[in-house]
This record gives sequence, C-alpha cells and structure tokens, in this order.
Amino acid sequence: MPYTVTLSGQNSHTIQPLKTDFTSYLAAGLSSILFILLSLSLIPYAGIQEDEALFSIPLYQPAAREFRVRMFHHTFPIMVMTYVGTLKTLLYRPLIQWFGSSLWTVRLPVVLVGGATVFVFYHLTRDVLTPSRGATHAALAALAAALLLATDPVFLLTNTFDWGPVALEHALLVTGCFLVFRFATDQSQIRFLAAGFGCFGLAMWNKALFGWALSGLTAGALTVFWTEVKQCLTWRNVKVAGGAFLAGALPFVIYNIHASSATVRENAHLETDRMPAKWLQLERAADGSSLFGYMTSEDSDRPLKPPPTWRGRLAQWIYQRVGERRETGFFYVFGGMLALAPLWWRVRAARFSLVFLVVAWSMMALTKNAGASAHHDILLWPFPLLFAACVLACIPWRWVAGLAAAAMLLMNLLVVNQYILQFERAGATGGFTDATIALNRLLPEDQTIYVTDWGMNATLQLTHQGRLHLFSAQAALMGDAPNPDQEAQLRTMLADTSAIWLGHVTGREAFEGVNAHLEQFASKAGYQRELLRTVTDSNGRPVYELFRFRPSA
Repeated sequence: MPYTVTLSGQNSHTIQPLKTDFTSYLAAGLSSILFILLSLSLIPYAGIQEDEALFSIPLYQPAAREFRVRMFHHTFPIMVMTYVGTLKTLLYRPLIQWFGSSLWTVRLPVVLVGGATVFVFYHLTRDVLTPSRGATHAALAALAAALLLATDPVFLLTNTFDWGPVALEHALLVTGCFLVFRFATDQSQIRFLAAGFGCFGLAMWNKALFGWALSGLTAGALTVFWTEVKQCLTWRNVKVAGGAFLAGALPFVIYNIHASSATVRENAHLETDRMPAKWLQLERAADGSSLFGYMTSEDSDRPLKPPPTWRGRLAQWIYQRVGERRETGFFYVFGGMLALAPLWWRVRAARFSLVFLVVAWSMMALTKNAGASAHHDILLWPFPLLFAACVLACIPWRWVAGLAAAAMLLMNLLVVNQYILQFERAGATGGFTDATIALNRLLPEDQTIYVTDWGMNATLQLTHQGRLHLFSAQAALMGDAPNPDQEAQLRTMLADTSAIWLGHVTGREAFEGVNAHLEQFASKAGYQRELLRTVTDSNGRPVYELFRFRPSA
C-alpha cells in the first residue's frame, strides 16, 4: 500500500513501500564478502585477548550470585558483569561444544556478524536515501557507504577481534534501525516495529553502553523526524515497541531489579576533565590510526621479521610503492563534508546522523572511564558513514562523488594494508600477543597454576575449555603490603611447592609492580623463585614466565 513520508525536507512524497531487487542484494553481498575476506586475513595474527574471552567466564568460572537467576531447578547466568550480559555467552556455548575453542571458533562467528552488519547497513542507507535522492543515487551512495564500512580500519579490527565487545552491538543497532524505518514507511507492518525494538532490547542486555546509542537515536528521532514519530504514537504501537524492547532486555531488567540498579549505580558517573583526550581519541578512531601500538607492536628494540605469508609480502610490495599509510584522513573529510551544508541540509537522514553523533558521543565522553578507547568510539559507527553517504548522494556531479568515494575507499585499504604489514613484521602486542598461542600449548591441565597478573585467566580457560586449575593471586599483589587475609592466601600458595606460577615478564605487567611485590613477599616468607621457562612471541620478545617457588636454602 502507498504511504506518505517527508524524509527529504519540506516536500512530502507519496511512494510505494520500499522493495529490494537482485542488484541491491548483489551490491550488499559483495560489500559484506569484502569485509569477511579482510577479516579472515587478520584472524591468525593475534592471540585471544582477555576481554575478547570475557563472554566465556560464565561457562568456565563460577559466576557471582548476583549475576545468576534460579529457574526451573537450574541456575542461569544472565550477566557477565554489571554492564555486560550473557547474550554472546549463550550464542557461543553450542559453538564451542561442537567446534572447540580455537582462534577460528572464537573469531569467525563475530566476523560473520560483522558481515551481516555491512549487508544490512547497505539496505538501511539505500532505504533512507531513496525518497529524497531517487533510487539510482540512493543505491550508489549505499554501495559507497557499505564499502567504506567494510574497509574502515577500526571497524574491521574491532569486529574481527571483538574485545569490546562490539560486533553484536553494531548488528543489533543497524538491524533495529532498518526494521523501525521499514515500519515507519509502512505502518501496517507491525512486525517490523516489534522486531526492531526487540533488537534494541537485546543490544541493551548485551552491553548497557547501548544506552549511549539509544540516547542518540531518541534525540535524532524527536528533533528531525518528529512529524513521523507523532504519527506513529498510537497506544498499539507504544505497547508493541515497549513490550518488544522489554522482552529483549528482560534479563538485564531482572538483574537490575535484584541488584538495586547496579548498572547505573556502579557505572554512571560523571567525568569532564578528560574531554580533550577523548576528543583526540575520537579523531584517531575516525582516521583509523588508534590501534597502531595497541594491537600491533611498535617495538623497535628487535629487528622486524620478514613477512612470512603471501599477504604480508603483498602488503610489503604495496608499502614499498606508496609508503607508510597510518591515517585515512576521514576525520578531516568529515569536517569538509560539514562545510557542504547547503548541499545536504534538506536531507534529514544527514541531520539525524549528526544529532545521533553529537548526543551519543557526549554521553560517552561525560561518562567516567569511558570514551577514551577505540572500542568505545567505534560504537558511534556506522552513522559517520551514513552521513558521508548522504553528502555524496547530494553532490550534483556524480563523477565528483564517485572520485571522492573511491579516494576514501583507497585510503581505508592502504591503512588496512599497513596494519597487515605491521602484524606480519612487528607482531601483535599487549593482550593480543601471539605468545599466548605458544603458552596454551605449554600449560599442564593436571597441575595447579597460580596467575600473578591480569590478562590471562579468561583466555586460557576458554582455550582449554575450563580444564586448567587456575587460581588468581593478582588481588593480593596489587598493593605494597597485602592485608592479613591476602597474606594468608599467599603463604598457602607458596607452601604448594608443586604448583606452577604464571606471570608476565617484568616490564610487561598489566599492573606494574606485581612481580616485585611477589618476589619481596616470597623472600620474606623464606622462598626463592625458580624460573622454569620464558615464553616469547613470534618476534622473539619475552612475554610470559613460568616459574615455581622453593624453600630458601
């Protein structure tokens, strides 16, 4: 049935409900495949990072009572921590049972989720631009947007390694927007409204930081699409949308009822003194450079190894011809697009994107301990690219728009190429170190292992599927002097001379000083340290140490 919509500005358009043809599926599919192929090339380079394995904690480690509910004579974990739910845990549980817990089992599912996000984003962009720019312009702009999202360096890396976690957040956000927009264009399709708000509810349960995006969506809808929102505000629609959202977020709601709103109480704290640093981090995320040195090593103490794979050799060949490319320049391109306001101002999807970005980033930046890292900033995506697609669609000279899109795509690919080359020659660093892969092969499953630092427990238990006898000594080593209970705990651990201790080498601790504190306490308690093995990464850098304690002579 026809409907009336005013997405282009002042004039209304009566058009038929949006349909998708084979060409659209092909364009969206090719963009999605490009994302998947680039992601697959990145998977083997890094070990599983601790936060990447966060979803597995309820599977292999006893969950705190507050994170569980008891129903039908069974205990169900509904939260991993106060703001992270167990949606990903439930999705991965059968996958790990069927296929194990290798790098590929952990990462391939989120790569496919990221591919689905790119696929749906193409259709969302096409749909919101068709009423104002026409089908042809909208399809071309949507293709540009999908390709730019598929090759965006930070989106690509965060969705491949998913330590945020962000992959499900992106998929649920984009799919929810697509479904709600479909409902807005044809209000007889109430199932789209229910499914869209169900996606938003699941996103809130998956990670409560979705509240930032929800604030941006709400502000954008009320300020830019108020006429359409008012038309949709019937009791039936409100009940369907509210019920669907509540159904999706139900575990999150149950947890906060039982825990006295712990999500807000423990996480919603104001911070204003770090705004400049957070803005700088946003700039680095936008231009694709924020993960150099965080995921890929910048260590110049050791010689770079020659690229061992054909991907690396191809990346080096490109590097030798075009030089080092660490920034896409999108931050400044975005600023230039803002200056073209006379072209795009009548396209309300562009204004909506800007309202979303301003509100969501403000919420993020004002939250204490948030907004200063790439895996937070990337939660604003793909709306910067939706805005870029709107601007490209408004440029009156199609060849200029095409050249601009091609240049942006090329810069994305060159920065991705630099990441691949950096992985191949300098290796992964920090929690992503490939030394974790070697460490997993060395750890015995029949001995007690005491872990001295953050960054190992979850990833090792995931890889060994809970068969390791791991115990954390980290809390007792954080300060200069442990309290009496911690002191008793450390003495009991030291007395177990058959146990193995595991930690980072000095200088690579996640919490600086834990090694020195352990050595000092052990010496006073009458024990001396005996090194068993040092585990290095693929570049020969020492990362982990396995050792035990013996009574002093």
